[in-house]
Amino acid sequence: MELTASISRSTSGIWKWWQELGKHRRRIIKHTLIVLAIGIIFALITIPGPFVNLQWTLSDQLFLPADASPHIVLAAIDDATLDTGFKWDEAQGKWVVDPEATGGQRLLEWPRSLHAQAINNLNQAKAKSIGFDVLFSETSDPAQDGALATAMINAENVVQPVLGAQGVPGPGEKVFSQFEKPNTVLYPASATLGHANILPDGDGKVRRVPLVVNDMEGNAYASLALAMLHVFDPVMYPMEYMVKDGTFYMGPKEIPVDGTTSMRVNYINEPNEGFTTISYKDIITGDFNPDLVKYNLVLIGVMAEGATDNWVTPISREKMYGVEIHASALDTILTNRFVTEASTASTFWMVMLLVGIAGVSLPWMRLRWGLLLTLFLIIVYVVTAVFIFYNRGHIMNLIYPPIGLVLVYISSIICRITSEQVDRREVRDLFGKYVSPQVATEILRASDANSLSLGGEERSVTVLFTDIRGFTKLSEQLTPDQVVHMLNEYFSVMIDRILANDGMINKFAGDNIMAVWNAPQIQSDHALLAVRSAMESQLAIQRIREENPYLPQVQFGFGINTGPAIAGNVGSAGRLEYTVIGDAVNLAARLCGAAPGDEIWISEETRVELKDTIPTSELEARQFKGKSGAVAVYQVEWREALGVAVAAPSMVSESILSD
Repeated sequence: MELTASISRSTSGIWKWWQELGKHRRRIIKHTLIVLAIGIIFALITIPGPFVNLQWTLSDQLFLPADASPHIVLAAIDDATLDTGFKWDEAQGKWVVDPEATGGQRLLEWPRSLHAQAINNLNQAKAKSIGFDVLFSETSDPAQDGALATAMINAENVVQPVLGAQGVPGPGEKVFSQFEKPNTVLYPASATLGHANILPDGDGKVRRVPLVVNDMEGNAYASLALAMLHVFDPVMYPMEYMVKDGTFYMGPKEIPVDGTTSMRVNYINEPNEGFTTISYKDIITGDFNPDLVKYNLVLIGVMAEGATDNWVTPISREKMYGVEIHASALDTILTNRFVTEASTASTFWMVMLLVGIAGVSLPWMRLRWGLLLTLFLIIVYVVTAVFIFYNRGHIMNLIYPPIGLVLVYISSIICRITSEQVDRREVRDLFGKYVSPQVATEILRASDANSLSLGGEERSVTVLFTDIRGFTKLSEQLTPDQVVHMLNEYFSVMIDRILANDGMINKFAGDNIMAVWNAPQIQSDHALLAVRSAMESQLAIQRIREENPYLPQVQFGFGINTGPAIAGNVGSAGRLEYTVIGDAVNLAARLCGAAPGDEIWISEETRVELKDTIPTSELEARQFKGKSGAVAVYQVEWREALGVAVAAPSMVSESILSD
C-alpha cells in the first residue's frame, strides 16, 4: 500500500515537472527522444553487417605502399623461364640453357629434375626455407620424381602445397571434403606441407588467408606461409596453435585473426612490385646472386602471362599472382604489420556514442550549428580512423558511424520541420482565439510574403454590428464575473453562427460584436452570409433564453450595411490591427444602435444584394448621425424566413445570476 502511494506520488511529481517545462521544451525533449530512438534503431541494424561491400571498398583505400621484408624472395616462373629451352649437360651433370631448343614449354612438361636442380642451387646458396606454390600431384617419370624427392630430402627445408577442394560450409575453421596432394613419391619428401588455398571475400577480392584449414577427419593443414615460417624458425613458429579471443597463438607469436582462423593480409604494394624477385630460369641455371637468398625464405610460383592463379586484391585493379599473395601473408607475419578490423560490438557502441552525442545536441541547436556539429563529428571520426590504421593497423568501420550521424541529422531536420508546422498551426489556432481565423491566415500569409505593413485596399464589404439592449442598466445589477459569464454564454452561440457563415469577427467592445464579410477573403454572396448569420444568431439567442432561465433574459439588436470600405492594417509599425474603415462601417453601427431587441435592421444596399432571397419589410426612413439625408431602413423578417413562431416580448430579467 505504501509502495503504491510512493509510486503514485513520484508519478504525480514527474507529471507536474513535465507540465511545468512548457510546450517548447517538451517538444524539444520529444524531438530528442525520437532522434535518439532512430539512432539506436540504426545502431541495431548495423549488427547483421549491411553495406559490408562498401565498407571493404572504403577500407581498401587506406593501404599505402611499404617496404617488403628483405627475408622474402620470389622465384618467379615468368615468361622468360617458360620461353627458355633446357638440355642435360653430361659433362657438367646438370641442366643448362640450350639456345637451339624450342621454348614455350609449360612447367609440368619439364623434367622434374629441373626443379631438383633449382632446389639444389637454392640449398647451396643457403636458403633457409623453400616453398612451392606449384602442386606436383600427377605421377611423372620415376627417375624424375626420384630426383626431385632426393633434392627435397637433402635440402630438409622444402614445403610443398596441398589444395583443398569442395569446401564444407559452416562457422569456424575452413573445412574441405577433399584435398589435392603431392604424389606418393614426393609427399613424404618435403619438410612439411602447407595449404595454398586462396579464398576471396564476397566481392571477389582477396583480403585474408586462412592460417589453418581442416579435412573431414579433423586433420589440420597450416597455410603455405605458416609452414614456411615453421621451417624458417621452428621455435618462433611451432606447429601447435591455439585460437582465443580473436588471436592466433603460435608459440610466442600472436597473430590477430577474425572469427575463424583467417588473417587479414597487409599488402605492401601492387602486383609485380615490392618483393625481391629472381627469374626461376636463373635459379635453375645457378645464374643468380646467392646473397639474395642466403638465410631467407624463397617462394616458387608462376608469374607469367596467361597464368590462371591470379586474383583481385584490395590494392589494385590489376590481378596479383597467388605466389605474391602468399608472400604478402609471409611479410605481414614477419614484419608484425598486422591488420585488425573493428568488431561488430565495438562498431555498435561507436555508433551509439556518436548518435547519442548528435541526438542529444541537435534538437537544441540551430540548423546551421547542427550541420557544423555533424560535419565536425564525421571529420573527427574519419581522421581518427585513418590515424589509428596507420599507427596500429586497426580498421575502424568507415560506413556506419558517418551514416548514423547523417541519419540523425536528417531525422532532426524532419522533426524540426514537423515541430515548426505544429507551431504554425498552434499560432494560427492561438490567433483564432484573439482574432478571427481569416485574419490569422491573412497575417501569416502576409508575413510569409514579407508584406505585413500598414495600408489596405478599398472593397465592397458587409458589416454586422450587434449588442444587448439595456446593457448599461443590466451591468449595474450584476457583478463583473456574472456579466462576463453571461456575455460568454450568448457570445459563444453568436460567434459560432458568424463563423459558420464565413464571417470575420473583427472586434469585441463590451457587449458589442463587429463582424465583416468579403474581407480579407473574397465572398461573392457576402450580404446573404451576413444576414443569414444574424437570423441564425437571433434564433440561437431565443433558444438559450428558453433553455436557460437562470440567465438574464437579454435581447440583441442587429444592424447590417453593405458598402465600400478600406480593408487592411491600421495602427503603427509596432502595433497593427486588421480592420475595415469607412462610412459603410459607421452606418452599420448606427443601424445596430437603432434596431429594437430581437430585430435585424439592414440598409438599402444590403437589401439589394439579397435579391429578394430573404423577406424584408421597409421601415420609415431615418436620419442618422453623419448622414445628410434620411436613410432607407429595412427589417429582416427572420422569424418568417426560419419558420419560427413569434415569441412573447421578453424583458430583461431583474434576477441576478447565482454564484
